Amino acid sequence: MDTGLNGKTVLITGGSMGIGKATALAFGREAGARVALTYFKNEASAKEVVASIERDGGIAFAVYMALGDHASIEKAVEAIAGKFGSIDVLVNNAIQWGSGGNRGKAFEEMPMEQWQETVGVNLFGTVKATQLVVPFMRRQKWGRIVNVSSDIGYDSMKGSGPYGSLKTALFGLTSNLVEELSVDGILSNVVLPSWTMVERHMANFPEDFRREAARAYPTGRITTAQDVASMILYLGSAANGHVNGEHIRVTGKNSQPLLSMLMSEYRARQQ
Repeated sequence: MDTGLNGKTVLITGGSMGIGKATALAFGREAGARVALTYFKNEASAKEVVASIERDGGIAFAVYMALGDHASIEKAVEAIAGKFGSIDVLVNNAIQWGSGGNRGKAFEEMPMEQWQETVGVNLFGTVKATQLVVPFMRRQKWGRIVNVSSDIGYDSMKGSGPYGSLKTALFGLTSNLVEELSVDGILSNVVLPSWTMVERHMANFPEDFRREAARAYPTGRITTAQDVASMILYLGSAANGHVNGEHIRVTGKNSQPLLSMLMSEYRARQQ
């Protein structure tokens, strides 16, 4: 499959860990693709991703960006455009998690500060990054935007109100991008991963629970970051010629209600 990424610049926000890292590595393997990734806290990991891509003959660049600091977003986009000349593909993957102590709280107990941080900081930061990148795509009459959402946007779980609302907001953002940008050859889509086995989950959930959680997936295994990266690569490339405005799940058709029940039982056992 010809992805048509030779000479194209791909910006992946939050590309130092998890799905973002897997996505950066996937694009980095495409001949001639220029991969730019942003990091917030994990500079060392971001540099390792760049080094890995370069060892395999690819082109990569990492730059600091904080979704809550719009000046940093402007500086990051300016640095990437200055190095590579343009930005052709945008993967909005970055997220600032906020206070971990509020996870799992009942709806009426969730502090408004958590809503403001999770929804406000992340949504407005994503909008700002997209606003800055779109002019490059308009000028060249070609672009691809992939917004990384979550199946929590459809099937929620206790304590995920702010996160689920943020991820659902990306549906509306994408619909607006389709309406305004498609005429200029810019295709915008949403990818919805299920609970995905990334580094933090490997560290926070023991192997016995991971085996139990796999029961929620008809495929018998939990979604991997590479599963999601493969879909993002397709949607963000020239191989995608006409998929536009879609919400595409990468879940193995898992059961979120069953996964939520298993997660609740596991957390109860830890108390």
